[in-house]
Amino acid sequence: MIKTYENIKIFQGDQIGGCVTVISSTVNGKTHRIMIDYGSSLEGSGTVKDFDYPWDKEPIDAVFFTHYHGDHVGRIGEIPKSVKTLYMGETARKVMINIQRALTRTKDGDAARAELELLNDDGRIRTFKKARCIYKHITDIPGFKIEPYSVDHSAYDAYMFLIEVEDDSVPGGKTIILHTGDFRGHGRRGKAMLPVINYYIRRYGNKEGTGKPKRDVDVLITEGTMISRSDEPVLTEFELQLEATKYLHEHKYAFLICSSTNLDSLASFYQAAQDASVPYGRYLYTYNNYFKTQLDTFTKTAGKYTDLYKFENVYELELERELKRPEWTKKKTQKELMEYTGFLAVIKPAEWCEKFVDPFIEDYKNGHINEMPVIIYSMWDGYIDKTKGARKDEWIKFIERQEAKGVEIKHLHTSGHASVQMLTDVIKAVNPTRAVIPMHTEDAEGFKYLDMDEGLKDKVFIERSC
Repeated sequence: MIKTYENIKIFQGDQIGGCVTVISSTVNGKTHRIMIDYGSSLEGSGTVKDFDYPWDKEPIDAVFFTHYHGDHVGRIGEIPKSVKTLYMGETARKVMINIQRALTRTKDGDAARAELELLNDDGRIRTFKKARCIYKHITDIPGFKIEPYSVDHSAYDAYMFLIEVEDDSVPGGKTIILHTGDFRGHGRRGKAMLPVINYYIRRYGNKEGTGKPKRDVDVLITEGTMISRSDEPVLTEFELQLEATKYLHEHKYAFLICSSTNLDSLASFYQAAQDASVPYGRYLYTYNNYFKTQLDTFTKTAGKYTDLYKFENVYELELERELKRPEWTKKKTQKELMEYTGFLAVIKPAEWCEKFVDPFIEDYKNGHINEMPVIIYSMWDGYIDKTKGARKDEWIKFIERQEAKGVEIKHLHTSGHASVQMLTDVIKAVNPTRAVIPMHTEDAEGFKYLDMDEGLKDKVFIERSC
């Protein structure tokens, strides 16, 4: 369960999801600790119950969250009040608030209300603040200086952390650690990863990483999700958008299964729907108001920096709702408008969402429209693979029912994690002096087979979990 290297402990690092890192600093005989992420194990990880952290015996000064995915923040409500400060991205906080607000109306409402209260606590929650083109360094925890850097991931507003640790118990009295969190190079912001490492982390003085660095990293802690999934194709988000545009150009009535928090892919599909329907564009519909709220949040935050992340003409699915416009001679229902203009509509792979799909199937069979609706599945295929431990049986049954009705299912997705090549490039760019510590991976041994020199391979730390 625990991997230990000098002043670093990693809990559940030998699985994808639920990984927790604790780093300690000992100055003048007093120990301080920070924690990075406190999430839930993913289904299929083999973990029946997540570990219990010894909060009393090894107290934590602050917790830093890399991003808002449940396997990184899912246990935030279990963090005791003795931990005074929790750090996260500003947009990540808003996304999490939207999720918990929606969950207050479910059977888990009490837990959601408690977490919502925590997330709204300005005295305890702190967000990373911009200082020109980088984020302000955090120096108020004794023995630590933490530098947050934005990274590309399927979760928007994700971070890696460069951590300078004062520690009397290690050689030289200081350790510089880079914790990547989850990242990738094939998203819309992924091309910045290596220049950030070269210019800000290593301080070469240029983004190409030539010359002599002014700062060395001692220990690199990095995710390695795709090491065990190296046979999966990895599209760039731009390639995903092009494929989606071609497909939507051929299919007027399209439903989409995609995470409400995967901003890049949602933007890719939304833009594809507009490009496929020139000159008029195509409306986007969502299965409930929660999903629309997330899109509105992204429009107001990420949309400040690029129009790509602006979602306009988004409506909640209410097929029988009557609509009226000055140019119409009579009212139309939402379904009639959707059939006339075409649509892209987000649904969940759940039985209750069939009420949105079935009316269009019936209208096709009755000759009212001349195309069958299609469904684009844009999530990890492991969820609908019967051979995987992470499979979701309800999703599989949903897909099978739609196929039995004659609905085409299009798989169009790209990973939120670094390809093997990108992972290799990052390790080479960081070039740590002491260790590469794999985490968030089911194949730590695979790091030793990456295309890098033997010196780096020898630094890969594979301690057997205990």
